[in-house]
Amino acid sequence: LSKVKETLDRLRLESERVKMVELSINEYDLLPGIFSEFMETMEKVGPNPFKGF
Repeated sequence: LSKVKETLDRLRLESERVKMVELSINEYDLLPGIFSEFMETMEKVGPNPFKGF
């Protein structure tokens, strides 16, 4: 994952666009919070500046 983040930084894209979370099968109830937090981050980061090229 660090290589992906490094590559995004080199492309001048925010490394916050990638997140890896490990959960056990009995932690499924944490997923809505993880998704909400990630979506808040994406709203702050904004759209992909390369989209449409």
